[in-house]
Amino acid sequence: MTLWRRVGRAAAVVALIAGCGHPESPRPTQPGPGNAASAAVETSTLDRVPIDAQAPSQDERLAAIQKAMNELDEAAQVCWAAAAVERFDIEGEIVATIDIAPTSAQVTFARDTARNAKLSSCLARLLSQYRWAPPLHGQAIQLPFKFRAPDGQNVIDRALVPWNGQGKLAVAVLLDEHNTGNDSISMFELALEAGGTTGLRYADRAELWYFLGPATIQGVGGLKRAAVAAGDMMYARAGVAREVIATTGPVHAMVAVVPGGREGSARAGALPTREANSARSAPPPPLVLPAAAAKTYSRVTIFAEPATIKDKLVAASLIEMGRGVTIPEHVHAGETEALYVLSGAGTMTINGVAMAVTPTSVVQIPPNTKHSFTAASDLRAVQIYTPAGPEQRFKARP
Repeated sequence: MTLWRRVGRAAAVVALIAGCGHPESPRPTQPGPGNAASAAVETSTLDRVPIDAQAPSQDERLAAIQKAMNELDEAAQVCWAAAAVERFDIEGEIVATIDIAPTSAQVTFARDTARNAKLSSCLARLLSQYRWAPPLHGQAIQLPFKFRAPDGQNVIDRALVPWNGQGKLAVAVLLDEHNTGNDSISMFELALEAGGTTGLRYADRAELWYFLGPATIQGVGGLKRAAVAAGDMMYARAGVAREVIATTGPVHAMVAVVPGGREGSARAGALPTREANSARSAPPPPLVLPAAAAKTYSRVTIFAEPATIKDKLVAASLIEMGRGVTIPEHVHAGETEALYVLSGAGTMTINGVAMAVTPTSVVQIPPNTKHSFTAASDLRAVQIYTPAGPEQRFKARP
């Protein structure tokens, strides 16, 4: 198993902007790994302070700036993460000018080399809604945030991923080449309103579905209609025609697609598949993989493997780990691993970097990547390998 590669840290350099000529104060350095931050009070704007009030001291303003830097650094990373769900190669400097009032703040950008509207708008909301300490009321300050793009992204919080829809179908792109740098696998989350359908469509690439609730599957050839329940899977190899129908209520499912790629159509709210209405011969049906037929070995219940789906391209399991269980560091030489966490939490260490896993994490681990995991609470996740192979090790006795 593996999870998230740490994203770049934001470094903030803060200066009060005004027009008087006080000498520059000492520049304190913000502690913290991988983050350099300094603050300087260049002037005070006494004309904004009531005559009968005592202006805050330089030390008070420095302390207020330091407090803001400490609190805004992690929040700025959330803004980066929210933007990086669409692409991970976001980097540059954003210099925000903040005019601070007691109950609000006005934010403009003096410089933006990141050129990402989602990131800058998130930062603007963050800075305007932040509760600035009283010593900074009536001041204008500048905060430059520096972001560095990682080589790739391993863990994404699906709670940050936007949904896009067409008709009764909506799609969220959880993993693709744009946001991970790995074109081995893509992962979507799909929602159908009651009465909705995907339509009968070809799977142009191999698809592995995990159903989070009941649905109806329809194909041609050997499969006319079949009901699936929450926890069941479906495998459609490339060339299969399949239709998913919300007959009894809304349908929610995770869909992994192999190989992956840049999923432009899915980001627009449509699964990247062709209508199956012009076939000269009946295409093969999808394969339903009910949970009741899956085999459990130790902590893993295997649904799809070469022996069951007659295909070496994909393996899919449900992995369950109790609190405190550790999977030691290991490597998959030629396989990509993907995880869709259903519940639980833990710490994933990838190439020596520890990262948090939450109930809304999705994960991709490229081949030849060292990783280990320790569960902080009982964990359940859908585990996918492409190509198949590493799942076989779970059949051995622990």
